[in-house]
Amino acid sequence: TGVSLSEDMGEDSYNILPALLGETFDTPIREATVHHSIRGKFAIRKGRWVLIDAPNGDDNKEPDWFVEERGYVPHHHPGELFDLERDRIERFNRYAEYPEIVEELKTLLEKYKREGRSVSR
Repeated sequence: TGVSLSEDMGEDSYNILPALLGETFDTPIREATVHHSIRGKFAIRKGRWVLIDAPNGDDNKEPDWFVEERGYVPHHHPGELFDLERDRIERFNRYAEYPEIVEELKTLLEKYKREGRSVSR
């Protein structure tokens, strides 16, 4: 659009227009993507992994019939970690199996929250 943004506008945004127009990239456009719910819950996706920093989607809980129909496996962990390469529908929580990935993603998420953005400037 040709509109210039000041430093405090679109502070966590990346220009993805080239990707939408078909340009290919050798590396990801951004290191990780942060998701934020209306109730203040966070998730972070980096590569094949997504960490949900809540025990069960919390404010976006699926109805019981849906959980049963899809075969979601119940758990009692403080968060959820999914391997999107092997489990696109996020059925199997890997939180307890990969504590090093949980820690890496939690650390990165906290860094982004502390700095107020995930875009390097």
